[in-house]
Parts: sequence; C-alpha cells; structure tokens
Amino acid sequence: MTWAVVTGATARGGEAIARALHGAGINVVIHHSERSRDRAMLLRDELRATGADVVTWEADLAQPVIVPPWVLQLEPAYCVCNASVYQPSEVGDSARAQLDLAVHLHANVAILTALQGTLRSVVAVTDVHVERPAGGFVWYTVSKAALQSLLLNLAIEWAPRIRCNIVAPGTLPFPASWDDRAKMDTIGQSIPLGRVGDFGDLAGAVRYLLLDANYVTGQVLVVDGGRSRWLCG
Repeated sequence: MTWAVVTGATARGGEAIARALHGAGINVVIHHSERSRDRAMLLRDELRATGADVVTWEADLAQPVIVPPWVLQLEPAYCVCNASVYQPSEVGDSARAQLDLAVHLHANVAILTALQGTLRSVVAVTDVHVERPAGGFVWYTVSKAALQSLLLNLAIEWAPRIRCNIVAPGTLPFPASWDDRAKMDTIGQSIPLGRVGDFGDLAGAVRYLLLDANYVTGQVLVVDGGRSRWLCG
C-alpha cells in the first residue's frame, strides 16, 4: 500500500491534488486545519467509496509541527507541500512574517524531515510570483521563495533516493472574494493559451512530477498558460 501526504488538501488546488493522486491508486493522508475538519471528513468518505484508502490528519501549521506516529507508520512514499496562506503584508509586518514563514517553510521542514526515511518523491507548490513579485504580499512571496529554495537544495542533498520538484502555479481560478472584473479581463488577455487555468491543470502537473517523472529532480514547472513567458518579452 503506497501512501502520499498532501498538506492543505481540503480546498481549491489541494483538493484537486488529493483527488488526482487517489485516482492514480495512491492512498492519501489528507492534512487539514481545524476550520476544515468537516470538509476533510466529507472528502475522506467520498474518496474511500471509490478506491484507495484515505485518512485525515489535523494540524495547525502555524504552530510547531510534530508528525504523529500513526502517519509515520504508514511509511509515506510521497509528500505534496501544498498548504498555504495568502494575506497581504509589508516588510515591517513581523506578525505576518512569522506566520507565513511558519506555514510555508518551517512546517514543511518538520514534515519532510520526519518522513525522510520512507519518501521517494516530494513536490512543493509555490507561486509564479516567487520569480516575478506582484507587490503587496511581501512575506507570502518571501516564504514561498524559501520553500522553493528548500526543495531545490533537497534535490541535491537527498539524491538519488528522493526526487524533489516544484510546481509554481500562476493564472488559476481567482479567489471568490476578488471582484475586479477589469483586472481579470486584463489577465485573461495576457495568457498565451487563451484561458485561465483550473485546479485540474495544477493537479496534473503535481501528479506528473510526483509519480511519473522518474528522471526529473530539482526542477520548477510553471503552470500559468504561458503568461509569465509572455510577460518576459
């Protein structure tokens, strides 16, 4: 029985990733926060009814993380570092810095260190704005950049047994709270592939790097319909 741990697996991209891995016959540990408990239970029960096993793990990644013994006993071969918080911040916002670094960097260090003995492949979900900051989200961007650097380093440190790669999403579904239609239209017009992506596009990229890309490590796969390449011109 092969297990994967997916952090932040109850909403948006995380849920799509969990579904994609489960659909590939992988047993999934759905990590979730306290506020996502009900959704995690529903997703667990839904996926269990259609194939491979699913269990849930509740943990606040803003606090020091200890991977529970029962997760270690599953001997996970795969881990997707997906959990994320996305809040605006400025460089002097020390509280935001502490939280963003805790969730995006320190929690992943703890999880990956604990799972290292059985892992074969890791994918971190970062953000295309690591390379092209959009402004207004200093500590989100810096902490995602730190996660990306961590994985690139581990691709060397943990080779050849463990592959470590990154998916950097860009133009995926806008948050429900965002209602700037003019900005949405401008972004849409700047995407070479002619559409905003969906979470299935993200999940497909994660699945490929995690499960299938046996001769790929230390790479960043941007999933944004080519928009960042167009903006480089």
